[in-house]
Amino acid sequence: MVALSGRPQGLTFRGKAVGNVAKYQMAVSTPPNDMPYSQKIINEVGDAPKTLGNQLGRWAIYLDFSVVRVSKALGVTRQTVYNWFLGKDIFPAYVERAELLLKILQSSPTADDAWRKICKIYNLKP
Repeated sequence: MVALSGRPQGLTFRGKAVGNVAKYQMAVSTPPNDMPYSQKIINEVGDAPKTLGNQLGRWAIYLDFSVVRVSKALGVTRQTVYNWFLGKDIFPAYVERAELLLKILQSSPTADDAWRKICKIYNLKP
């Protein structure tokens, strides 16, 4: 089982900075169409119960790892991923894969590095 500890560094939740926010501030200065996650989603993920799916969401936001990539890695729809990010339970058949994805996100310095690892493990096309 994956430990659901703390928030990843570099996010702002409910208007409060958490750790090093330089990366987040850079994302805020770009036009909204270039942001993978809207401010609304960032706030909702920050307010959601801390579940496995929510931890996955926090790390995906931190690394700018897109919902499309999460959905491809887990074999689910984007809507399902958003539901998990907002605290809904992950169906038991997907828990092991979600835990592995979370570990990869936590150990990767960038979204691209995480995606390369995931593609190699699950034999996906980058």
